[in-house]
Amino acid sequence: MSNSAVTGPLSKTNMSAEEVANYLSHNHTFFHVFPNLLEALSIPHPKSGQAVSLLERQVFQLREQRDTLKIEVDNLMDIASANGQLFYKVQQFTKALMATQTEQSMVTAIYEQMHGLFEVDQVAMVSWDVPKTSLEGVSQLGVSQSWSEALKTSLKIHTPVCGLLENEWQKGLFNTSEAMQSVCLLPLGDDAIWGVLALGSKTNRFHSDLDTYFLNMMAELISARLNHLFEK
Repeated sequence: MSNSAVTGPLSKTNMSAEEVANYLSHNHTFFHVFPNLLEALSIPHPKSGQAVSLLERQVFQLREQRDTLKIEVDNLMDIASANGQLFYKVQQFTKALMATQTEQSMVTAIYEQMHGLFEVDQVAMVSWDVPKTSLEGVSQLGVSQSWSEALKTSLKIHTPVCGLLENEWQKGLFNTSEAMQSVCLLPLGDDAIWGVLALGSKTNRFHSDLDTYFLNMMAELISARLNHLFEK
């Protein structure tokens, strides 16, 4: 038998639509042997429902695939553009921090960059340990308050957390009575967490599915510069 021969149980008289579809999916050369059957096929147009030729149906399907791929490519381009802009901002943030001469000027720069460059509504930098040098802008949190202790135990090194935050936690972190719709917490520390940089937004900017790669980079940069002030 030649390679173009059709194989399968065609002798069966009553075949279901599923069996026919399965047969054709395993015999791609079927219409090579019986091309005249193509003329008798009735294929409905996906939009109008009118009978069209197989070629017209294939053209429509290819156009749909093209449009789908275009949407995917456009989405990828949008993501690439957004990441490019974010990378630039992180680069500017890094340069600003590296240009500071003291730990205090660095903390000041963090607030300036977060408010100005990143346009964050609320920024708070807090620590559970007392630094060796007092820093304006870094508030100390005691563990006597239940929310403060719960906040510390909920954080993990190198793992920023974004999403909703309880009102009690927000009031303890931010110096405002206005509730933030979303918050991102950047744990600070290397071997152990000594503090956190809290970012608050009036919108859903810091949603729970947000990619935190660049946020973690910034947290590690801040930690590397300030870790020595909290070493035991």
